[in-house]
This record gives sequence, structure tokens and C-alpha cells, in this order.
Amino acid sequence: MNMLAIAIADFVGFIMIISMLISSHVLRSTKRDEFKVFTLIATISAIACIVDFLTFYCDGIPGAFTRTVGLIGNTFCFAVNPIFAVGWCMFTEFKLYQSRARIRKKYKYVVIPGDIMVLLTIVNMFYPIIFYIDENNVYHRLPFSYMFYVVEAGYMIYSLIQISLYEKRYGKVRFFPVYLMMGPIIMGCLLQVFFYGVSLLWVSFALGITSLYMAMQNEFSYLDTLTGLYNRAYLDYLFESYAKDHNSRLGGIMIDVDYFKKINDTYGHSVGDEALIDVARVIRFSKPDKALAVRFAGDEFILLMKDSSDESMQKIISNIRNEVDLFNDTEGRQYKLSLSIGYALFDPDKDDTDSFFRHMDDNMYEEKVRKHSQRD
Repeated sequence: MNMLAIAIADFVGFIMIISMLISSHVLRSTKRDEFKVFTLIATISAIACIVDFLTFYCDGIPGAFTRTVGLIGNTFCFAVNPIFAVGWCMFTEFKLYQSRARIRKKYKYVVIPGDIMVLLTIVNMFYPIIFYIDENNVYHRLPFSYMFYVVEAGYMIYSLIQISLYEKRYGKVRFFPVYLMMGPIIMGCLLQVFFYGVSLLWVSFALGITSLYMAMQNEFSYLDTLTGLYNRAYLDYLFESYAKDHNSRLGGIMIDVDYFKKINDTYGHSVGDEALIDVARVIRFSKPDKALAVRFAGDEFILLMKDSSDESMQKIISNIRNEVDLFNDTEGRQYKLSLSIGYALFDPDKDDTDSFFRHMDDNMYEEKVRKHSQRD
């Protein structure tokens, strides 16, 4: 094996991840669940780059210390493989659904293959089934070690299935280049399987994570950091081109959270933030794939859609109300969500940006007044 090449590969991987973690501090400080998981898988990958180099460096060097480093180091590298894979799947589902309840419900089963593989790495330290270190302190992998690549591939396929199911129901996920992230990892795994003594796995993980981070940075400028919906800047960016398309009728829906101040005053601002995240999730699950969902301001949201009609707008509103009812019945929050909704269709001969948004807002406000008068 070429120790210089291994050192360079692992060092480059480590530096890429550390640089990315430092530069992504602001992005990760938003405390969204997917960023917490992203930080975890990036951190264990950085540690694995260092451990991987140490195991190669100690390979074949006599002594109890180097033997211990080789045994513990290789055990660590095998154990974090399924941890990374499970973490990637959790990151994907948090990214798509923003639901801890979904993760808690599903992942007590999803983690089982990963847990088994981690447990087997511990067993391997006493009864070699994955790898062993001979009397000369030389590392040898055993046929069962390939099961780790199989399990990792299974988790990667699982994540792709989740993305496909999501896009089939809710539309394409923007700013999530999953293949750009998975491509280097798949290539690194294949090279590691077929070329014994090559160390490209963890640098490929680092490259995949860094590629994903670059996409997240691009997304960050156009996303509302709390809800994960698009922000006002992205709405302004797209609205002009939408409004100029006279071959397509543009429709918009304004959504306002009822009694939001009461939620904040009663339960605190952190619960208020949770409510806004829940509203964004309801909207995301209710909208057609071609509709653009935006957090407009505070507790106001907008859906913008081309090829609209009164019927299509009313259908979306009905979907939103049904999703709100489902949420209130199943999520068990301290509060119940209630939304006031109004829509308008853009008339290029009469409307400009201000009048279009004003019509949506006026129609939404009429419903809000009715709700408050009934409540009083």
C-alpha cells in the first residue's frame, strides 16, 4: 500500500469536512433537525478520516500498542459505516417532512439493520467475523465484511425510495442534489471493495458531504430558515417571470395563522416557532407539485401557482383544510391549528404586484373577520 497516497486522501477528506463545518456555522445554528443530523454525520466522517490513516499506519508494525490501535481503529471505521447510512436516511426524511413524530415512529424499525451491524463489530473484537489482525499485526478483512457495503447500499436505496415517493406526491425537491452527494460515496465504496488496500471510502464521504453543503448554501439564500419554505426574495425572483407569462393564468393563495399571538403568549415563542413549522408542513403536504410555497411575513404564507382557475384554487384550499384537520387529530400538539385563507387570480390587464397581493390579503381577511366574530 502507498502510505503517502492514503495520508493525502484522508488528510484532504478531513480538511474538507472541517472547513465545511466551520463555514457552515451560521447555517447549522438554525437548529433545524436535519442540520443537527448533518453535523453528526459530517463529524463522524472527519474523525473516521483520522482513524483510517492511523489504522493503515499501524498495519504490520509490531507491538501491543499498534495492535490495539489497529483493532479499535478498524472496529470504529466499520461501526460508523451503518451509523453514517442511518444518519443520511434521517437527514433525508427530516429534509422532506420536517417531522420528529415520523422519525420516532419509523426509525425504531429502520435502524435495526444498522444496530445489528454495529453490534457485530463489537463481537468481532473477540470472535473475528469481519476482519482480524494476525500475529504480525497485519489487517485482513473477511468475507462477511462485504455485508457492511450491502447494508449501506440498502440504506442509500431506501433514501432514494423516500425521495421518489415524496416527489410523486408533493413535487420535485429543489436544492437537494442527492445524486451529487451519493455519487462520490458509491464510487468510493466500489473502489474500496474491488481494490484491497485502497483507502478512498472516507475521502469520498467527505466529497459527498461537501457537495451537499454547497447545495444547502445555495438553498439557504432562498429559504426561510425556520420553516424550510421559500422566502420573500425567491417569491420576488419568480413572480416577475410568472406574471409575464400570458399563456398561463397565475393564481395565489394567502394563508394566515389564526390566534397565533395567543399561542405565543400562552406557550412561549419556541412553541410558536413549532406552530409555524407545522403550518409549513401542512401547506407542503396540501399543495400541488407545481405550486410554490412561501413564508411571506411573520405568520403569513403564500401559495403561487400557474395554470390556475377558481376550481383549482378552491381544491387546494379544501386540501389545506383537510390536512389541518388531520394534523389536529393525529399530532397531539398543545395547540390546534386554524388558518384563514383567501385567494385571487392575476389579471395582467388590471393587476400589478401590489394589487394582486392586496386582493389575496383582502379575501383572507374577510374569512379571519368571520372567524373572530363567530368566536366572540
